[in-house]
Amino acid sequence: MRYLAIFVSVVAAATVFAVAQAAEGPGLVGKPAPEISAQDWLNSPALSLQALRGKIVVVEFWATWCPPCRKSIPHLIEIYKKFSGQGVVIMGLSDEPKAKVEPFAKEMGMIYPVGCGSKSAGAYGVTGIPHAAIVDTAGTVVWEGHPMQEDFEATLAAQLKKTPPKVSQPQQPKGAAPLKDVTAAMQKAQFGRAAALLAKVQVPEGDTATKNQVDRMRKALVAQAPARLAQGEKSLAAKEYYRASEAFQDVLLMAPDSPQAKKAEGRLKELQADETIKAEIEQAREKAAADLLSDVLKREKMNPAATAKALEDLADRFPDTKAAATAAEKAKALGAKEPGAKTGA
Repeated sequence: MRYLAIFVSVVAAATVFAVAQAAEGPGLVGKPAPEISAQDWLNSPALSLQALRGKIVVVEFWATWCPPCRKSIPHLIEIYKKFSGQGVVIMGLSDEPKAKVEPFAKEMGMIYPVGCGSKSAGAYGVTGIPHAAIVDTAGTVVWEGHPMQEDFEATLAAQLKKTPPKVSQPQQPKGAAPLKDVTAAMQKAQFGRAAALLAKVQVPEGDTATKNQVDRMRKALVAQAPARLAQGEKSLAAKEYYRASEAFQDVLLMAPDSPQAKKAEGRLKELQADETIKAEIEQAREKAAADLLSDVLKREKMNPAATAKALEDLADRFPDTKAAATAAEKAKALGAKEPGAKTGA
């Protein structure tokens, strides 16, 4: 029993020592922050301080086996929620492999970027964890210590006032789809359309919030795939071949790697193999596109800008149809009429 007590005391002392060392820090304040790296990343593409220059960055070193780290994670999550929209990037770096870190991160609800297999702690002189460093917009360390220290959040807030990060809405590359269009399609139960738009969404590097939103949308679409497949089977049984074809194509877009997609792909091959059915589907598709074009053009005078957008969507949704060609030309003409629009190369 005496040996057990000694062992517990040693462990406790080691933990206190580790925390104390983390609080002291190796003296990087006022110096350029060493570059960081990791073998794998969770909740984010690969990050680097060079790429994040102009933002305030919190670099935290931790491990799954560390009790003080576990206690500090909820606090870091709250800090992330509070400051991430203001140009602050928070990342946690562990030297453990992804296989060890990922289940722990999910259990703890770590929604900020997490680097696995990182060897960056040595460059920061870390001898105890958790240990955090605040890096300003110029890449200089302005604070380091234990993330539960009272002056951690206060320093972060003060730094935001002193050197506000550049927070700008990144421009969507040409052809990219905004998430609001995906949301609108999902609200209308146009799940295939939503999946096609979601595939075009460009997630800015380091934008964890957008990445998480995209992931949630993908999961929601996958969850709808069985019901959409059932709708296709029902239409097929009723010999409504165009509706069946649309439903099966939607499933392929919504859940491409699912059993439902495999079933839908087989059904589409069956439909395409019958020349009579294939022709019927194409004819119905042309009619659906033409009807939609007629409906969109009725709203032209009320809202030219919205009409142009609807025409572009139609051309994207029904490619290789006569209505799509007409819609593309009309959308271009309406765009040229908009104030400030470019009318020539």
